[in-house]
Amino acid sequence: MKKVLLIGCGMQAYGAALDLLTFGKPEELVLADAFPEMITKLTAFLQKHASPKKLSALQLDAGDIEATARAAQGCDLILNTAPYKYAVDITHAAIRAKVPMVDLGGDTDMVLKQLALSEQAKAAGITIIPDCGMGPGMTNITVGHAMEILDTAETIITRDGGIPMNPKPPLFYHLVFAIETLTNEYTGMTTQMRNGKMIEIAPMTEIEHCDLPVVGKVEATHGMGMLSTLPWTYEGRVKNLENKFVRYPGHLTFLKTLRDVGFFSRETLQTENGPFQPRAMTKAVMEKFLMPKGGEKDVSFIQTISEGTKSGKKVTIEHWICDYSDEKTGLTSMQRTTGFTASIVGQMIVNGQLTAKGVLPPELGVPKLPFFELIQTRGFEFNWSMKEA
Repeated sequence: MKKVLLIGCGMQAYGAALDLLTFGKPEELVLADAFPEMITKLTAFLQKHASPKKLSALQLDAGDIEATARAAQGCDLILNTAPYKYAVDITHAAIRAKVPMVDLGGDTDMVLKQLALSEQAKAAGITIIPDCGMGPGMTNITVGHAMEILDTAETIITRDGGIPMNPKPPLFYHLVFAIETLTNEYTGMTTQMRNGKMIEIAPMTEIEHCDLPVVGKVEATHGMGMLSTLPWTYEGRVKNLENKFVRYPGHLTFLKTLRDVGFFSRETLQTENGPFQPRAMTKAVMEKFLMPKGGEKDVSFIQTISEGTKSGKKVTIEHWICDYSDEKTGLTSMQRTTGFTASIVGQMIVNGQLTAKGVLPPELGVPKLPFFELIQTRGFEFNWSMKEA
């Protein structure tokens, strides 16, 4: 691997860049961001925890398609960890530059627009895999693996979360990704499959009480974008398909109350101190309160349970993936499970393990068993089983 362009030097870039340098060993890694201070912080982290051959800095507006295409010229890969609002623009830039790309996804509407560019990517002779985070991302790959095994699929449920090992009241949570992504999960509708039909479900409804490995008693509920492309990919092939994110008891009740009384509203209100948007205020307060103060340990996990038939027999397939924060590097488990996934898929493209051209969702594009082997080399717990029901 000669040269890689990493776009976006925020929270999730740390895991992606560290994994790329450790396992991909590019001759040059270009760190691009609109804010030089973000590049400087990431550079210091990588120089401390990796052995980069060459790090370059580039101030870049990710929404500038021409500038991004120029920056990508001569690169083997674009590793996009920028906010999802730039995903379509960077996809256009990758196609113009004829450079493969992976990104973290997280917004289903954006990903569907990226998939619509598949023929252009094929014509450019490149592979683009969006949604390469933890969920969506690894969740899609576990579902895709089950669907490759099953002859018929009845019900597939994924539950995933990134939560502190030692939760503290009142929210029993700390921030492990961008606050904008978090607030969108709590407010946007999600598309899921019920009785063979795609339906829209409101977030933080149908709260389920679970007892899961590692974390014990928790609550699971719907959130925006969790299934991402899966309902479209498997429409007509699976009867019921859903995803729920996991939090400790008490968190969802508190956040649902905030949402229901209007604290996530984008409506501008007039006050004695001038215009005021509740959502902007809530994001600012929550980001300050939920930001880890240092030393917190966290865990991220995925449980996928798939029921269907194989060779005429009813079977249940279960996948379990789990990872913990790394005290040595200071990376959270979410930074590892999200960033490492994007880096691994990007390396699979460059190394020729992933050869299909076009824009493909991870459930279709990523070779499942090689991917599962690679996450275990990073220290992730992984197992899957199939049993007769």
